[in-house]
Amino acid sequence: MVRAQMAPSVLFLADPAEDYVADSLFHGLRMALGADAVDFPKRVPLYRSTSSQQRVGLYGRGFGFYGLLDDIPVERDGALARAREGQFDAVIVGTIWRDWNWWLEVRDGVPSSVCRAVVDGSDMPWMYPYGPPWWKTPRGWFLPRAHRHAVYFKREWTRVTGWVRYWGLVPPPLSDRVPLEPIAISYPAEKIVPDTPAKSQEFASHVVDAEVAERLDRVQTGYVFERESDYSDDLRASRWGVTTKRAGWDALRHYEIAGNGAVPCFRRLQRKPPRCAPHGLRPGVNCIAYADADDLFRQVDRIDEERYLELAAGSLAWARENTTARRAELLIDRLGLAGR
Repeated sequence: MVRAQMAPSVLFLADPAEDYVADSLFHGLRMALGADAVDFPKRVPLYRSTSSQQRVGLYGRGFGFYGLLDDIPVERDGALARAREGQFDAVIVGTIWRDWNWWLEVRDGVPSSVCRAVVDGSDMPWMYPYGPPWWKTPRGWFLPRAHRHAVYFKREWTRVTGWVRYWGLVPPPLSDRVPLEPIAISYPAEKIVPDTPAKSQEFASHVVDAEVAERLDRVQTGYVFERESDYSDDLRASRWGVTTKRAGWDALRHYEIAGNGAVPCFRRLQRKPPRCAPHGLRPGVNCIAYADADDLFRQVDRIDEERYLELAAGSLAWARENTTARRAELLIDRLGLAGR
């Protein structure tokens, strides 16, 4: 039985442990599709029923998109059986880098008429099932490939991605020709400020670049705030927010800074591979890219108020292009589901 309706129905398969790409994407899908976006199992941390104490125990203290979704009625019973019967327009494996067992369920069990997608939000550049995690055991050598049978969305997409996919035997740029789609973390539209707020300090209190933190006499580069409201207020009062590459290039912090009306200052942004998230950050348009602390302070000192407001407006525009709803819309469109 094939389910026919105007709005697409999506089954989102991912274990509910935190994953910023999967969680922000599903938040957007629920905003776009309502109960037709079915999370199985239920992504409990995303819902308002999750207590503030529970959210504090989440990665990043539960800031961002956690605790925002209403507990609307969603039919999760028999979700996999319904997928095998073709009752969804698309099935998305939300965390294939971690929970690839869901892909094994989907590959042969879902009708070919149903769109298949996998999301790889890992910090690592290799794709499933290539690279050290799968090469260590013989079973990993024979796992069914996802990029051949599904639309594969990759966050940390570098030249290593294709090189490892071809077992290191085909060098770039020939190995760059892998059938992938870009994806990134996103940010809730409801948390983005409408305009650039008034500023009372130069730099946000949370400085993740140790060299810059030392110059600013900040004692720690780790978490500074217990409550998200305090963190947001601090960003909104700040002209600049410092960010860097962490385990991967993409980080929720980039979007938090921009969404709260500060301008991201991104260390060595020019080194980011072009297909790797975050996408759309342009030095001098919506952010500052700097090489070291001296370079950062030199650039900041040269920017007058008029120029700053231009950068801040660009930063806010970038945040609005990267909302959870916008990310979900782009994925729906890429899967050919728009208008169903």
